[in-house]
Amino acid sequence: MEEARSSGSVASMSVVVPVGPADAVGLTAAEKPAPPRRGSLLWRAAVPSLAVAGGIGALDFLRSRFQHSQTFLPERYPNGLWQPESYGVVAKDVFFRTVDDVELHAWWIPIRRSKGTILYCHGNAGNITNRIGIYRFLRKARVNVLAFDYRGYGRSAGTPSEQGVFLDARAAWDYLTGEIGETPERILLFGHSLGGAIAIDCAVHRQVAGLIAQSTFTDSREMARVRFPRVPLHLLARNQFRSFEKVAQLELPKLFIHGTADETIPFQVGQRLYENAAAPKQWYPVPHAGHNDVVRHGGVRYLWRLVRFAGSSLKAAKKTRVNARSVAAADASGVMP
Repeated sequence: MEEARSSGSVASMSVVVPVGPADAVGLTAAEKPAPPRRGSLLWRAAVPSLAVAGGIGALDFLRSRFQHSQTFLPERYPNGLWQPESYGVVAKDVFFRTVDDVELHAWWIPIRRSKGTILYCHGNAGNITNRIGIYRFLRKARVNVLAFDYRGYGRSAGTPSEQGVFLDARAAWDYLTGEIGETPERILLFGHSLGGAIAIDCAVHRQVAGLIAQSTFTDSREMARVRFPRVPLHLLARNQFRSFEKVAQLELPKLFIHGTADETIPFQVGQRLYENAAAPKQWYPVPHAGHNDVVRHGGVRYLWRLVRFAGSSLKAAKKTRVNARSVAAADASGVMP
């Protein structure tokens, strides 16, 4: 080696040592970067997952808000016609609370010598004041009417949701049988559109003489497919309103009414709901009627169908109750009827 010969000393020899990346750029040991900590590596690995989760959470929130806006279209007080007596309907303002402590408002519309009481569940838009015409019409059937607003509608507190409106209908039934003192065998549930799904659910959880479901649907997923056929929103549906499944469980008398020209909930959807329902059941298609004008197109025949159904259902419920009392009395005495 040239440098060794000139110096004559082994100590002065230049020794070549293999180096790593830090040594290659001339860094000393003190200047070398510390290896990444375990927590830092975990954080870097978690960031993409957190970003995906955040994106999914945002989409879920937007989906929920979109479906909510499509399902519930409430009008709050004072919007509406809050002087029903000006339109020939004498109504008493009543208030009651749900099991989750939400205060609801309703109109109690009694008539003298009534044959029974209709618990009326309105559609998804407006509030109870937009249905004064139907209340006036139902008086011709000689029934009382309790029409209530779901949470977030009219003068009712809270915010609507699927489970919330189900609880609202049950609370209305509880008030009707409690404070008002009506008996279950004199109660008919009547639901229009979204109210049909709410009335159907109430019939599953509360005893009534009969159910009238007008212009209503099978479930939310089918309605999403109908309204948005090119977008798979039915796969994202959070609200379900599974009436298709529930009507198959209901063995009480049921009357299904649907306009043949319904532009909101197609006639075929209502027919599918009827076909899946358990007996006893009746199907009443109203020719040329749309979603909100069934009464006008049905006219006298519509009223006749309501009166006939109400009469037969109330009579059957009363007979069932009498028979049940007879059996209970015989059982208590040890004598078979």
